[in-house]
Amino acid sequence: MINNILLPTDFSASANKALDYAILMAKKTSATLTVLHVNQIALLDASMPPETYQLFVSEIENFVKEGFALIKKKLSTTGINCIYESKYGFIADEICDYSEDAQTDLIIMGTTGTSGLGEVLIGSNCASVIGRSSVPCMAIPDNAAVKEFGKIIYATDYNEPEFPAFSRLLFFAELFDAEIDVVHVESENDHYFNSENNFFKKNKNNINYSKIRYTNLPQGKTADVINHYIDENHADLLVLAKHNRNFFDRLMHRSLSKKMAYHTHLPLLILVK
Repeated sequence: MINNILLPTDFSASANKALDYAILMAKKTSATLTVLHVNQIALLDASMPPETYQLFVSEIENFVKEGFALIKKKLSTTGINCIYESKYGFIADEICDYSEDAQTDLIIMGTTGTSGLGEVLIGSNCASVIGRSSVPCMAIPDNAAVKEFGKIIYATDYNEPEFPAFSRLLFFAELFDAEIDVVHVESENDHYFNSENNFFKKNKNNINYSKIRYTNLPQGKTADVINHYIDENHADLLVLAKHNRNFFDRLMHRSLSKKMAYHTHLPLLILVK
């Protein structure tokens, strides 16, 4: 279930695109939407006069007030229960800490954009949140078209421990009556197991969802192969299970979820256990 959605924002166009998806998800789930802005103030010269520092802080506070006012206006006709929070600190840290304290079920973030004041980069922090968060994260590129998820691609190496995360995906699929395409990019390690007898297929009778298919893709650079498949099949959402570190490390030599957050042009959902 999704009862609480967290939307970090820097009030940029990219963050506003994420807001559109947050509205979509909140309406679908009847969840409460929390809009969070984190002010990361640069280290200032200790010799700066107090009145200059106060002016700097006042400018930030006015900027946040104006940003929230615009969002409140947009949300006023949606019927969504909304909470607005503003904090100071390191952006990724504050987002992850707040999401845990508030028992957030889903974080939705934009992947590019700057706020102007302080040059707060939501895009660069999105990958940091993905890496740290114990909460599922949905990364929204600024060029993503806002629409319901009719076709979902789930990228996997058919690793048994990720099955609990896949089970959580079924909730998202059922919300939109979407098709799930379980996709595997072939690798030199495939000879260690028979992909046709993988855990998903062996347990498909225990998966109470009929719109699932399984696709093997040719070996290559994982992000490129997946993006090409996405383009060919007009997917609406890409999904990865973050905790399967062996998959990420073996195929990418770093977190695949972080790389895809920068390169994919459609929403990316990162699931956890």
